[in-house]
Amino acid sequence: MNVNEIMEIIVQCNFKIMDKRKIIIQLIQQDLKHNQLLSGLEKLHLTTEAHPLEIMDVVAEMMGIPTGSASEEWMKIYISFLEEAGQYAITSRGERLLPLAEKCYNLLLACAEIERRVESMGEGK
Repeated sequence: MNVNEIMEIIVQCNFKIMDKRKIIIQLIQQDLKHNQLLSGLEKLHLTTEAHPLEIMDVVAEMMGIPTGSASEEWMKIYISFLEEAGQYAITSRGERLLPLAEKCYNLLLACAEIERRVESMGEGK
């Protein structure tokens, strides 16, 4: 394998990582929008319990957190952003929520990384 072939593999891997990040952010963005709509229905005293999408579980899994293993702190971060989304104007495509979704993703990623490091430190004892 020559240097050019190795570089091509690295470039392809970077695209896959970037695509995954973008997909996760888009999922978060759509969950924020969905939560905005559900909150609006609740304000009208309409029941929304039968409409969970459970996107948080999908996001966690895509970020390398096994199903059902997301920490309480990680979930609190996610839920805090769902609640914050209610302060934004509702738009047809949720475009105003993109910066909020990106911030959410970055904090979730940092939380997961900190938890992995703490866990690995505990295993090294």
